[in-house]
Amino acid sequence: PATLTVSYTVADNYGGTGNITLAAASLVVPPPPVTLPVTENFSSGMGNWTIVNDSGTASSWAVVSGALRQENRVESVNAFDQSSHKGTYAYYTAGTSLSNYRFSTDAIFLGAGLADDIGIMFRYQNNNNYYRLSMNSRFGFTRLEKKTGGVFTPLAVNARGYNSGELLRFTIDLNGSSIQVTVNDDPLFAVNDSSLSTGTVALYTQDKASFDNVVIHIPENTATVTLATPLARDVIVDNAINATAISTNIPGGGGVEFLLDSVTSILDNAAPYSNTFSGLITGDHTVEAIVRDAGNVELARDTNTLVGVGGDSYIAAGDSITNGSGDNYATDNLSSRMLGFQGYETNLSVLLEGNQGKPVIVYNEGIGGDESVDTAFNRIGSILARHSNSNKALVMLGTNDALALVPSGSGCTGTACNGTYKGNMQSLINTMTAAGKTVYTALPPPVFGSGGPIPFADPATATLNTNYISAYNSVVLSELTGRQLGPDLYSYFLGAGQNRFSLFSDVWHPNALGYTAIAALWYNTLNPATPAALPFVLDSLVPSTTTPYVKQNLLETGDTYYVDAAYILTAIPAALNNGRWIMAANGDTGNTSASYINFSTDRPVTVYIAYDGGAAALPGWMSTFTSTGLTLSTTDPFSPTLNLYSQSFSAGPVTLGGNSAAGSSGADSHYVVIVVAN
Repeated sequence: PATLTVSYTVADNYGGTGNITLAAASLVVPPPPVTLPVTENFSSGMGNWTIVNDSGTASSWAVVSGALRQENRVESVNAFDQSSHKGTYAYYTAGTSLSNYRFSTDAIFLGAGLADDIGIMFRYQNNNNYYRLSMNSRFGFTRLEKKTGGVFTPLAVNARGYNSGELLRFTIDLNGSSIQVTVNDDPLFAVNDSSLSTGTVALYTQDKASFDNVVIHIPENTATVTLATPLARDVIVDNAINATAISTNIPGGGGVEFLLDSVTSILDNAAPYSNTFSGLITGDHTVEAIVRDAGNVELARDTNTLVGVGGDSYIAAGDSITNGSGDNYATDNLSSRMLGFQGYETNLSVLLEGNQGKPVIVYNEGIGGDESVDTAFNRIGSILARHSNSNKALVMLGTNDALALVPSGSGCTGTACNGTYKGNMQSLINTMTAAGKTVYTALPPPVFGSGGPIPFADPATATLNTNYISAYNSVVLSELTGRQLGPDLYSYFLGAGQNRFSLFSDVWHPNALGYTAIAALWYNTLNPATPAALPFVLDSLVPSTTTPYVKQNLLETGDTYYVDAAYILTAIPAALNNGRWIMAANGDTGNTSASYINFSTDRPVTVYIAYDGGAAALPGWMSTFTSTGLTLSTTDPFSPTLNLYSQSFSAGPVTLGGNSAAGSSGADSHYVVIVVAN
């Protein structure tokens, strides 16, 4: 701002005069209007951009190899506004007066491990007022939302994130209240919203990411159309489709044709463009919106496939277990409707849809670190707003309550339940049922330790389980009202005579195979008349409850395969697909025991041993194994290639000896076991 000194004279009716001087007044000169188009390839640095950190964690933005990159992970358990996400962003400083424009950019998520938010913002005015498009593969979503007056409001959502390493081309078309969203040339969302009419653009992320080829130019002058409803791959609970479309530049006499399954058609000649298709059969349908001129010539088209009708739309609400922490196996988190990297939700939706004969989608709304009080009183309002058309909810909470020593509230009534697990859960159930959801509540799984890698010597007698988790499960079983009973996760992982710590990635979270079991347990609760077989797991796995705490898991390329080393798998032969991997300790390479790993199976199996390809001789106990001619490739510099040997076993016990047992010579690393059911 400039400083302006103003002097003026005041005269009265009697000839008197006096001078008044206003000194040091601030004169704010708005920036000149931006001339479009604007292109930014960051060849001159990032001087045109202003950085905002909204998550409470410092970011690190810089131009690297001709692209704007953010190098720090800023996501945390604190990076939430109710259930909306917060991160860091760079906004184009000179664009505050922009109104109608097309904005596009290329983006790649570069973070390792958790696949959190990446996206763009538009009509950005300040940190309390903007529109935002974000994608996330940890939760598995693409969201369009607005923030006005500091409050987030959902505008559109689906259950698909991005693929690992995928180049994302984001495009936003703004024309008055019309907002059209395209990702990789696929029209994704469209809304009419007039909350914000001006503002600049921004690049948004929660982790390492790269942005390039930013273009802002005048709106398209040709006809465009995007279906606002129904969304592709989504599920509608009833048997009708309310089709609506956002279209621009329709010539006089033209309109939008709505086409269902290439058969049923109706033309709407007046905005807002819409049509309802009723009495539809349960299943998937295709809906198209076609712009036609007065002569019936097609000018633009948007097609949404896999529109599920007459199905179930679930919300999965809970903590990091619901979110899928510890699930390393992305392969089973992709379906025709859903794309994420972790959790039980995709597995469950596939089971339900495959066996119920109707479309199903399960939205992952689990938030790490949440106790029952957080979900009930902070998250649920925004979650319900995002999924107002869902009809069912799956709730599992209790692990963090136990760690925080939250009283169960068993037997309490009225205000005496305030601050208890029972009171929080009942409030959550009441809120969800009032919103029209059928609520299912699971019995939370055991806590295998209080923190750190070492579990309780006897988790069944640990105070966190006896005084808290078991008490919570008693409340879920017999004291909560207005809910349907979900699966008993406690009994599966720590039932009578059962300890399945081998299905946990740490003392609190299941691993990929554990989440597969959770999906099946949920399925059987939802379909008691036609239960599915639980996934194949190894029983009585030793040593899984004592050091070195070996695990059984599902693995894929890019995963670690020891419990104590960070080497990863780089190539896996197809013969091992869907195998159960026993993750041993590389520190036990020198073990000479005749009986090191023991387990039993309930079906015939093929046991594969991946042994150091540089070894001079195999241990004697492997004399009955046959070379397959196949290999595993790893990043272990001492044993980059592991040769695969196999042997078939009938149902029953299996014993495997130590890596350096009698007869062996020259092995630098521990063997890997993969068990494939026959």
